Amino acid sequence: MTSPPHAPTDEWLLPILGELVSPDEVAEAAEAVGEDASLWRTAIRLRLVSDDDLLNALARRTRLGIARSLDVTAAAKSLLPERIVRKYQVLPLVTTASSIDIATSNPYDLDCERTIAFVCGRSVRMSLASPLRIAERISAVYEGAPVRSVEIENHDSGRFTGESVVSLVDRLVADGIEARASDIHLEPEEHGIAVRHRIDGLLRNVALLPKAVGVPLVSRIKIMAKLDIADRLRPQGGHASVSVAGSRIDLRVSTLPASHGEKVVVRILDTRTTLRSLVSLGLDAGDEAGIAKLLEIREGLVLVTGPTCSGKTTTLYAVLRQMQQRGLNIITVEDPVEYRIPGIVQVQINDKAGLTFAAALRSILRQDPDVVLIGEIRDRETAAIAVQAALTGHLVFATLHTNDACSSIARLADLGVESVKLAAAVKGIVAQRLIRSLCTDCRIVANNGAPDQLRPSVAENVMVYTPLGCEACGMIGYRGRIALAEIVVIDGALERAIALGTSADGLADIARRAGSRSLWECAVAQLEAGKTSGDELLRVLDQVMPVTDRHERPVGLWHLFDNAADAVTRYDSTNEQPNDAVSVIEPSESVTAVVAGVVDIYVVRPLPDGWKILVAQRGL
Repeated sequence: MTSPPHAPTDEWLLPILGELVSPDEVAEAAEAVGEDASLWRTAIRLRLVSDDDLLNALARRTRLGIARSLDVTAAAKSLLPERIVRKYQVLPLVTTASSIDIATSNPYDLDCERTIAFVCGRSVRMSLASPLRIAERISAVYEGAPVRSVEIENHDSGRFTGESVVSLVDRLVADGIEARASDIHLEPEEHGIAVRHRIDGLLRNVALLPKAVGVPLVSRIKIMAKLDIADRLRPQGGHASVSVAGSRIDLRVSTLPASHGEKVVVRILDTRTTLRSLVSLGLDAGDEAGIAKLLEIREGLVLVTGPTCSGKTTTLYAVLRQMQQRGLNIITVEDPVEYRIPGIVQVQINDKAGLTFAAALRSILRQDPDVVLIGEIRDRETAAIAVQAALTGHLVFATLHTNDACSSIARLADLGVESVKLAAAVKGIVAQRLIRSLCTDCRIVANNGAPDQLRPSVAENVMVYTPLGCEACGMIGYRGRIALAEIVVIDGALERAIALGTSADGLADIARRAGSRSLWECAVAQLEAGKTSGDELLRVLDQVMPVTDRHERPVGLWHLFDNAADAVTRYDSTNEQPNDAVSVIEPSESVTAVVAGVVDIYVVRPLPDGWKILVAQRGL
């Protein structure tokens, strides 16, 4: 058989075609492949087999269903760019919040599936259709339309009307709320407007809007948030509200000029999911007991620390709502006030008007408050007033940005607060992180157990789980987040140590001896309980991982061999030198562990004419 002039792009069809026709006819079809390089089309053109017979045989082989209808819904069409539809010859049929259904004639094209999943931010579900019918429907659906990433409904001669942009914004917001996104990012790029959702702390690509819709889209959002639509050169911020299923949902809008246009971030402030009780935060029994102790405090300073988006505000709101039941006068100072809580006075900071944290606090203390919440201690004056308020009979909650609980003491000391005052004022500290929770519908047992880095921390007989992905979680494997909390209640020993100016590490040691668990220990407990995975634990808490857990054995000079004498013996036995010619240096009991990506380690021997390298080793 001679080589065909055009190699078929669907060569995988040969064994399926062989089930329907003779080997000679298969060879005939392969040799007659035309410029379209399609074995399927060639077999139909030569009338060797019918279109339906090939489709049914493919369905039997792949166990995939045949598309009953090739109707393209508006939502699916807007989600999948036309250039991808034409490149892979697929049809977008319908879409949900977590999946998109496509019709294809090549279910073996993994590159197609990966690309569509990435662009749409959804799992891909395939059904089968003839390539001829798919091509016909693509021409019918997209014929005459310019090749663009997303088509907007209700357009007129290529120009977007006011009604169409309003519908687009409503759909973008509704999709974000349905997907449980905390933020919707609209980012102008060279070829369009990228739409991304932040779900459970991570960004996911959702769609790519056409470049032409960028300016009217931003203008519509600015109108909703009462911003200046004519000012495109300065950052702006504002608020808007929408109604979903009879519930009011607030939106916080932020714009930022960028190289390809204005970037917009819409934060979804959904009180249905954010104003939660302490029980719903997902804390384990040990953490709940620690929080209960803090709720018994009647005066003093309670600090909540952690990086941005670690759930500090959510935890504090949950605490305030529980304390609200006592009939207390509660006042908050925030920047910005994200969630309105009935029955609590909330003050919005306005630096331009002179209403700073310090200025607001001075006025608040004259309002006879029982509980004061400070959104963030940022400067020396605010820190001093907060400590003074705590010392004069008020219960003050405040947030800081530190890696762990005891580091917040050092942070306040850096701001100029005296150690003696800190010791008397601070009553409790909570360091917090948010970690993604495994989807209970699809989690599976990890075959290899915990990752290597975690094995020193996890008991050998503990079963750990890993994500798989299903429709319920959008094929991610995680759904929702739970809080990890390092809770330190200040006792007599810690108070004395703070007054003496003890370092953060020293304070942490005292807290551990008193029963306080570190963030790492809390995370490992959630891992052992099957609520999260080892990879997620490492992603969130790599910075607070104990040094001794980063490697099974610390990397140091004397850990390359069982001992120094063994190292020298190995060298001498190789070079046939007498052992007594080498002076063995015994390792010190306090060898400093070297934690690095890659290190080069040398064992050297001093000689009269210079140093001689005995061993050279590269390792983690």
